[in-house]
This record gives sequence, structure tokens and C-alpha cells, in this order.
Amino acid sequence: MRFKKSDIPENSGKVVSAPGEESAAVFRDAEGAFHVFATKCPHAACPVHWSEREKAWNCPCHGSRYEATGELKRGPAERGLFPKEFHEEGEEVVIDK
Repeated sequence: MRFKKSDIPENSGKVVSAPGEESAAVFRDAEGAFHVFATKCPHAACPVHWSEREKAWNCPCHGSRYEATGELKRGPAERGLFPKEFHEEGEEVVIDK
């Protein structure tokens, strides 16, 4: 899966998806670096969503919360989000399978 870097502003997050591929939770920090994770909460595999107000990932099923960079903020999950491998190609980010 690939997306344009400009699709995600600095200091913001977004769930990206493509037909037939697993979605990804992507955060772009204030320096422009990307952080990419699986969207499944490690607690019960519910899909996380981005909270622009909190600048954090939230799981709607049981209330787990994660830092923008994937670290666990509050459980019941016991670990942070699972990172996904990716690389940059020019003006795009490519998420490896």
C-alpha cells in the first residue's frame, strides 16, 4: 500500500487503506517523520482510530489509548501498537506487506 506524504499533515494521524489490503495507522510527527502501525488493538484486535483533539490513537472497544507514536498510554491493552515496516519513495510512503 502507498500514500502521498502530503495526505497526512505534520503532527497528525490517519488510518490509511487500499482495496484488498490491511489498513494502517499512520502518524506524522512535527519533524515530518512517519510512524506506521497495524490498526488492530493488541488487546482484542478492534480497529483503533485517530483523535485529533488528543493527538492519540484510541480503541473504541475497551478504551485502550496509545500515544501518537504507538506506545501504550492506558489499558486494558498491555503493550503498544504493532509497528509495520515501511519505506519512503520520493513523495510517497510505501507500507511493506
